[in-house]
Amino acid sequence: MAFKITKSQDLGFGSKIVKSGDRLINKDGSFNIIRKGNIGWNAYQVLIALPMGRFILFTVLYFVILNTLFALIFLAIGIEQLHGVPESSFVNNFLYAFFFSIQTFTTVGYGGINPSGIAANMVASLGAMLGLLSTAIITGLFFARFSHPQSHISFSDKALICPYMGITSFQCRIVNKSYHKIINVSAQITMTWLEDLGNETKRRFKRLNLERNKIILFPMNWTIVHPITEKSPLYNKTLDDLKKMNAEFLVMISAYDESYNQSIHDNSSYTWREIKSGFRFKPMYTTSGKGPTKLYLDDLSEVIKVQ
Repeated sequence: MAFKITKSQDLGFGSKIVKSGDRLINKDGSFNIIRKGNIGWNAYQVLIALPMGRFILFTVLYFVILNTLFALIFLAIGIEQLHGVPESSFVNNFLYAFFFSIQTFTTVGYGGINPSGIAANMVASLGAMLGLLSTAIITGLFFARFSHPQSHISFSDKALICPYMGITSFQCRIVNKSYHKIINVSAQITMTWLEDLGNETKRRFKRLNLERNKIILFPMNWTIVHPITEKSPLYNKTLDDLKKMNAEFLVMISAYDESYNQSIHDNSSYTWREIKSGFRFKPMYTTSGKGPTKLYLDDLSEVIKVQ
């Protein structure tokens, strides 16, 4: 018996994810998948992916904890091995050792305090070496974070089913919220739903035909339109039908960012709960005889009822 190969429009999720109510892609573009087991861990990737606030907090904590550790080591081997530290209380001795560790760590070396003895010099040498390595690594991480292209494309909160050129259409809207010049923007929408086959339930995928799937320039907003014709899986479907099908619409955007000279990608999704019918998007821009066109970014998700 010959094995028959069928063409599938599955994006890589497979047909076995059939739990009702689950979405495949979260609104922020991440996959709605939790990885369990022996997960490969890479410190560099973790630090690159951290939000900037957490990354700065990590850097400060690393700096303070490491120098605190070296200060305690200096106290353990004897504060008298640090010349220039006056006899004082434990707290003051710790502070002198802590600030000396920072000066060594950052290679500042004011000269007011210096180590004497083999033990103190070995600890100071180790601190200086770790300081150089840490500075190089953190500098590299900061550069990688700033040089890494990030998409600032925003998606409308809701997708719409509304009239379009005498028929009905599925629409969502995107806009570039940064000053970066983005060109060659392409869009793809794939509809996925659950189909009951009697003895089992399978997930189906169907790429939707778009009015246009690419624009060269992206200075304004872009309303992505899927005309609902007889060939569309949305043909004659109501919102109740989409609910029964547990329908989800996966939106994928690819573009080229001229500021970074690199390609960028972004994605989001709309479940049946996030689709409104009988509304259309409110225009985001105004024009006048004088001055430039004004684009109101905060109106991305604003809709008005179809008359």
